[in-house]
Amino acid sequence: DRSYSNQRPCLIDAIQRINLSLRSRSRSSIHDKTHTTSLRYASSNTNGNTSTKDTEKPIKKPKKITTLSMAAKKRRGEKITMVTAYDFPSAVHVDRAGVDVLLVGDSCAMVELGFETTQPITLDQMIHHCQAVKRGAPNRPLLVGDMPFGSYEYKDVDIALKNAYRMVKEG
Repeated sequence: DRSYSNQRPCLIDAIQRINLSLRSRSRSSIHDKTHTTSLRYASSNTNGNTSTKDTEKPIKKPKKITTLSMAAKKRRGEKITMVTAYDFPSAVHVDRAGVDVLLVGDSCAMVELGFETTQPITLDQMIHHCQAVKRGAPNRPLLVGDMPFGSYEYKDVDIALKNAYRMVKEG
């Protein structure tokens, strides 16, 4: 388990409540599906004494969200959850809450870096934040990263494509 998991329990609880309210009641929460739960139970031995035993109940790991699985959810009319994260600890909590899509937006320039607008953030900075979020949520959510202003507005399409490929490969 990640060391950040106990530092912001109220964030996890809030995201889980939002996520669960959007999902149908027939499905169990993603938190239950991603972790192994320990069951403690009392059993009596032959002389009547009770002892407590720990058993591990393995629970299947959730599938990775892809663009195809998102399209399938939309066809079925299921709700899709999306949250913005800019750093490792936030991504850990959002991942544990079972959110479908994690956005690393160029608003990171204002929220995390203190700029007045989103324009000053560079492609390198966006890749840096995308990598941190990817380390925090490596297994399930679909990661979406904004390309910053000035990284795709070119007459030469090859430059824009080169930057887009770089975001996908490095971020």
